[in-house]
Amino acid sequence: MKLEELIKEKPYLQSPLELYDKIRKFIDYCKSEKERIKLENTTDIIDIVLKGFSGVFNIPYESIAFLKDEILKYGKDPMREPSIIRNLPIQSEELSKEEVDRMLFIITKPFFVFLRKDGQQASFMDTGKCPICGTDSSLAMINENNEKIMICPLCEHEGSFYRICCPYCFNKDSGKMEIILDEEEIRADYCLECNTYIKTFKENHYIKYKDPFLIDLISLPLDIIAQRRGYIRRSPNIIGLKIIE
Repeated sequence: MKLEELIKEKPYLQSPLELYDKIRKFIDYCKSEKERIKLENTTDIIDIVLKGFSGVFNIPYESIAFLKDEILKYGKDPMREPSIIRNLPIQSEELSKEEVDRMLFIITKPFFVFLRKDGQQASFMDTGKCPICGTDSSLAMINENNEKIMICPLCEHEGSFYRICCPYCFNKDSGKMEIILDEEEIRADYCLECNTYIKTFKENHYIKYKDPFLIDLISLPLDIIAQRRGYIRRSPNIIGLKIIE
């Protein structure tokens, strides 16, 4: 389904869907440029990411160029530790803290994606966290074999996990779990033990929408319901939101 059709069908999601589209274009640009130029030098890759962000989000490069110095000054390699970018102590008179945090989250995304290698296989079984970057996940797919595949919100790695189990507290008691479904049968799985939830969709949703992070966005009403009931989402969606109001 084309994004324009989806916005027309769900006009209340126009703003997050348009932001999603820009983030996808930004990540795709960074990946293609890194591959095209065959760059491995961290300084040059930072340039690619910042220029991509500037172009896609229509922000003058001069206004964000200082981030390159801030990243390098931190003394750690964002290609190995992308999370350092989200922790940069950036203050702005023009942007709110929330806007700065959102900007840094988006800029971080390509660096996390660069961590993942094509064809890399590793499960979430041991810790419930992404085995590539250590991030919590709030999104999973049930494949045609009825297996659960957890999906990392940052590096986008996909790995197997227990079919019935909370990835945060490892509760495996189905009596301490609840499920609600939306109109497309995308569901929120509540853990009554640790008061958290993940969202789960079937493989046929993936076939329809082509991107798990788009499925996460179109089911934002599930987040609202879950959070109003007091359940916690432990990782952000692709546009950087954990708390949905």
